[in-house]
Amino acid sequence: MPFIDVKASCGITAEQELRLKEGLGEAITRIPGKSEDRLMLCFQGDQHMWFAGKEDGPTVMVHTAIYGSTTPEAVEDFGQAAVSLMRQVLGAQNVYLRMSQGTDWAF
Repeated sequence: MPFIDVKASCGITAEQELRLKEGLGEAITRIPGKSEDRLMLCFQGDQHMWFAGKEDGPTVMVHTAIYGSTTPEAVEDFGQAAVSLMRQVLGAQNVYLRMSQGTDWAF
C-alpha cells in the first residue's frame, strides 16, 4: 500500500485536490507493482512552511512511503511526475519529494 502525504504552504481547493488525486494515481503506476487501487493520500494545505529562511512559496513537501522496495529508476520516474504535478496544479516554486521504502508496516 503506497501512502502519499502532501504538505503545502498554499491552500488546496477541492478542484486542485481532485486533480492531484488523479495525477498521483497515475504517477504511482510508474513504480512496478503499485496502483491507485491501494493508494492512500493525505493533502494538507495552508501549512506554515519555511524554505531557505523565507516563507516564500508556494512550497510543497511530498512524502511517499511504499511497502517493499523499488528501483532508483522508478523512484526518479515517479518523483519527476509528482514534482511536475505539484508545480502545475499548485503553482509551487519549491517542491521536494522524499521516498521511504520498507517492510516495517502493520495493517
